[in-house]
Amino acid sequence: MLIFSMAVGLVPALVLLWFLLPFSLRKWGEARLDRRCLAGRAIVLTYDDGPGPGLTPPLLDLLAEYGARASFHVLGRNAELAPDLMRRLVAEGHEVGSHTQDHANAWKSSPLRFARDLAAGVKTVDAFGGQGRHFRPPFGKMTLAGLVQGLALGLRYGWWTVDSRDSWDRRPIADVLAELTRRGGGVVLMHDFDTYTRAPSLPSHQDHVLALTRSILDMARREGFRIIPLSAL
Repeated sequence: MLIFSMAVGLVPALVLLWFLLPFSLRKWGEARLDRRCLAGRAIVLTYDDGPGPGLTPPLLDLLAEYGARASFHVLGRNAELAPDLMRRLVAEGHEVGSHTQDHANAWKSSPLRFARDLAAGVKTVDAFGGQGRHFRPPFGKMTLAGLVQGLALGLRYGWWTVDSRDSWDRRPIADVLAELTRRGGGVVLMHDFDTYTRAPSLPSHQDHVLALTRSILDMARREGFRIIPLSAL
């Protein structure tokens, strides 16, 4: 009976360790990025879930117009469908990291499935000349098993500090700019996938991301922020 009670008592502790330790490390990483952005008056433009043939090309054109380098965390499945875009991303000097192969959510997937998805994404990005070990977990979710795997693979986690919410409720662009000004910089989360149907009444996802990116670049020029890739922090 005593052994059973002790085992039952361990369950909450193990659950906390499984989820809380990775979450705590993420928050520590975000705070570290915040400090470095403030110290260097830096803004990092990051884009998840691409590349996509509709949005990624005009986005790259826009970044080239401003001479800006960004960080892309790509899905392996999309990279394989758009090899020319992957080559262009690398050739134009952008940082190309991994976002897994198929966007598995670590909190909703079995440890084995997530491990395979993570490893496959790293392999795909590396095959295109990217930096697969620069990793951003889908939804920002990790577990203890994922952290152990990440340690074994030598992953560097690409967290963010400013969520543009472009993929769900579309924060007004002015709000994003105001937060960047208040923080003295930041790592901005955006997405360069092609289609988004969750809120069809809102402007197209592609138009929104391009407008947001241009607005940030204009503000950076006007107010003296540096635009740098994530690894430069």
